[in-house]
Amino acid sequence: MQNKKIENNNQTSSRKLEHIKIALKKNMEFKITNQFENIKLIPKIDKKISYNNIDISTLFLNKKISAPIFISGMTGGHEKTFKINLDFANAAYELNIPMGLGSQRAMIEHKDLIYTYNVKKDYNIILLGNIGVAQLSKYNINQIKKMLEDVDADALCIHTNPAQEIVQPEGNLNFKNAFNNIKSIANNLNYKIIVKEVGNGISKEVAKELDSTNIYGIDTGGAGGTNWVAIELLRRSESDLNFIKEWGIPTAQSLIETKYAFNGFITATGGIRSGSDIVKALALGADACGIAMPILKSQRKGKNEIIKYLNTLIMQIKYEMKKLNCRNIEDLKLLKFNINNPLKTVLKQRHIDLNTFQSKRNKI
Repeated sequence: MQNKKIENNNQTSSRKLEHIKIALKKNMEFKITNQFENIKLIPKIDKKISYNNIDISTLFLNKKISAPIFISGMTGGHEKTFKINLDFANAAYELNIPMGLGSQRAMIEHKDLIYTYNVKKDYNIILLGNIGVAQLSKYNINQIKKMLEDVDADALCIHTNPAQEIVQPEGNLNFKNAFNNIKSIANNLNYKIIVKEVGNGISKEVAKELDSTNIYGIDTGGAGGTNWVAIELLRRSESDLNFIKEWGIPTAQSLIETKYAFNGFITATGGIRSGSDIVKALALGADACGIAMPILKSQRKGKNEIIKYLNTLIMQIKYEMKKLNCRNIEDLKLLKFNINNPLKTVLKQRHIDLNTFQSKRNKI
């Protein structure tokens, strides 16, 4: 069945607000987990590490940040989303962490919406621009460049979301030449490029293909957190596509597969909900972790609640590292680990050699 096209001159903008409303009012989490519960880290020999001496700073786009976390791109493109992005930027500034924007397609289509993304005029932060891979066939490189310049972005995230587009009532199903378009923009745009999924995960096959391009990084965007297919199904009048609601690669598996095949910068997103999740992701080779829904929910209580939530997460990271006797992120990447079933069996079926993975993970 073909998607029913919604005739609205500003449908992209309206959809942004609708997504936020649905995500906040209903439980839109995957039923499947991110699978980090099946990763068991083995503590190092006690070095008598002090909590106060634990250093969780790291590099992001070759710039020092205070913690290995960032605010994942969520929104923009509607007048009511400006305050949300501004509150996100305030927290990113106060804590010295990066922030991502939601898809900027709306501001390309409607110049009067640029301000809903333009938070760097108030906060000097690392800011990640965002456009969908399907839009790379529609907009030329000069338009993408102008889009990034208009918000003073530091890098470009290209989100790939075929499952979401399939069920979205007004979805774009034209993914023809997607890989070539990514390759072209990575070669010709003078910005670092991060290719990201939005909840269905990156496989080792996709990661290997992307490793042959000049992109800077991959954001796993695995299953286990917010389910964008489920959100779009609520917007869809038919129930013909409910069977793909729980489809996706869990975040821990996607991270391992990506690290196995890709040699660039890797961020782990998708159901990251605790300091334990973050520490495990870093130990498996992630360079940073992105968080979205818990931050959005915190923002509804006030901008200071975002900072409070993130400070709690930072405290959890440090306590986890103290428990594991790790002084810094480099120590985490040297930890031994066990992988339990069902994840262990799945990785075997996916022909992931854990000895090879271990050697790639240890390359700091």
